[in-house]
Amino acid sequence: MSDKTLDLYFQEIHELDKKLIKTVGSICSADNGSMYQMDLFSCAVVNRALELSKGFESMIRSDLFLCAAPLLRLQLDNLLRYSALWIVENPETVCGEVLGGKPIRKIKDKSGIKMTDAHLVSVLSKEIKWINTVYEKTCGYVHFSESHFNKTLLSADDDGKIEIGIGNRARPVLNEAFKEACAAYQAITIQLLSYLEGWLKEKQSFKKRT
Repeated sequence: MSDKTLDLYFQEIHELDKKLIKTVGSICSADNGSMYQMDLFSCAVVNRALELSKGFESMIRSDLFLCAAPLLRLQLDNLLRYSALWIVENPETVCGEVLGGKPIRKIKDKSGIKMTDAHLVSVLSKEIKWINTVYEKTCGYVHFSESHFNKTLLSADDDGKIEIGIGNRARPVLNEAFKEACAAYQAITIQLLSYLEGWLKEKQSFKKRT
């Protein structure tokens, strides 16, 4: 585990947020300010990411791990759905459908496969090995699971005696777990930024082709 402090992680996440804002601003200005469905999609994803960052930091600093972990999953959701635009025949059409209310899971990629979470994770895992691990761990915090029970289980012995704690008396989360969550959040955001920069580069090339 990294020796970085939580403060340093958040400082670096703040810098990434600034880069997200700058990149999406450049996207909207590219090609003489022409707007595409993918630009609108990008703006929505970045706005969601910025709000998630604030919420994630607030929950971590408040020692509310069960609230922070689902927000990490939502940031991964941003990455999964934005990366989906790279595996479809016509990203503009797909963006229009999603912005119009159609769930991405009901849209097929260029291979004719519906883009469910499982499929998007499978595709992205070929490029980013740790995606599947983060996905599986964080899903356990979105849906009620043993992760929530384990937070309340303080002790158990061979005689069947158990000790339960809730609220302020629940099992404390180790600082290393908070750091791990921050590292994952940062890594996901870096990948999201990379995809945004990819769209920016492509959009900037439109003018050169004309």
